[in-house]
Amino acid sequence: MADELLRIENLSVEYHVGVKVSNAVNKLDITINQGEALGLVGETGAGKTTTALSIMNLLPKRISFITSGNVYYRGKSMMEMSEEQQNAIRGEKISMVFANPLSSLNPLFTVGHQIALAYETHYKVSKAASRKRAAELLKLVGIADYRIDDYPHQLSGGMRQRVGIAAALACNPELLICDEPTTALDVTIQAQILELMKNLQKEFNSSLLMITHNLGIVAEMCQNVAIMYGGATVEHGSVREIFTHPMHHYTKGLLNAIPKLEGQTAALESIPGLVANALDLPGGCRFHPRCAYCTEECKNELPHLMTISDEHYVRCWNVEGIK
Repeated sequence: MADELLRIENLSVEYHVGVKVSNAVNKLDITINQGEALGLVGETGAGKTTTALSIMNLLPKRISFITSGNVYYRGKSMMEMSEEQQNAIRGEKISMVFANPLSSLNPLFTVGHQIALAYETHYKVSKAASRKRAAELLKLVGIADYRIDDYPHQLSGGMRQRVGIAAALACNPELLICDEPTTALDVTIQAQILELMKNLQKEFNSSLLMITHNLGIVAEMCQNVAIMYGGATVEHGSVREIFTHPMHHYTKGLLNAIPKLEGQTAALESIPGLVANALDLPGGCRFHPRCAYCTEECKNELPHLMTISDEHYVRCWNVEGIK
C-alpha cells in the first residue's frame, strides 16, 4: 500500500448515444505502483482510451457516465475531488500523451507556449521562466530550442509527438499516461520515441501507463501488463510471466499472431470472429463467442479473477484447456 500510486476500483463507464448504451468499461480493477510501468493491451474497442480519460476526468460530457467504481490517487478519491482539486493534479501529478499530436496540440499557439502553459499555471512563475523551461524540455526530447516559436503544422509527426511528451513532462508528473504514443509514426521514429520515454521515466522515477495494442512495445517498456477485452481485464501480471506462460485464450491468441524472426514455418494464427461490441456485449465470458474452448459455463456465467501466482491473475473458466 505504501507504494500504491493509482488504483482503479470496480470502474464501469457507459456512453449514451440516443437510445443506445455502450458499455465501454465494465468493473475494471487496476493498480499502478510508484515507479512501475504498466502496459494496458487490447484490440480497438476494448476500453483502453476510456480508462485513461476516466483517470484524467476528461470523458466527453453529456454522453458518458461512470456508473460504478472509483479512481484513487494516493488513496484519495478522484471522483470526490472538486474541479479545482482535479485541475491541480492534472498536468502536475498526472499527465497524458495523446495518440494524435496534431489534434491534441492547438494550431493557433506556438509549441513553446503550449509546453510552458502547464508549468506556468501550476508553479505560478513568470512567462520568461516558463519559456526557459519550455526550451529546456524541447532539448530534452531532442528538438532544437530555436523551434520554440514554431507552430504545430511546421513540425513533422515525430516532432509533434515529442512536443506532446515535453508538454506532459513539464511539471515532472508522478504518472505519465501514454495512449498509443507511436501511432502513425514510422518504425525508426517509433524506436526513438520509446527510447526517449524509457530514459525519461528512469530519470524522473515516474510511473507509466502505456496503452497500446502492440505487445512488442509492452515487452520493451513495461514490467507488468494487463490484457483488456470487453471493457475488463482478462489477464494481469508480470510481462515475463504473461509472455512465457499465457493462461487466457485471448492472450495466447494475441501472442500467436506476432511474427517470429526464427523458426516461423506455419502461417500466423488469427483470432476468429470480431471484437466484442460494447453496444451488445455477450453474456458470460465476453470472449466466449471467439474461443475454441468455450463451454456452457463460459456462455452463461462471467468468470471471476483467479490467482495463478503472486504475479499472475486470469479471468477464465477453462484455464486447464490451454496447451
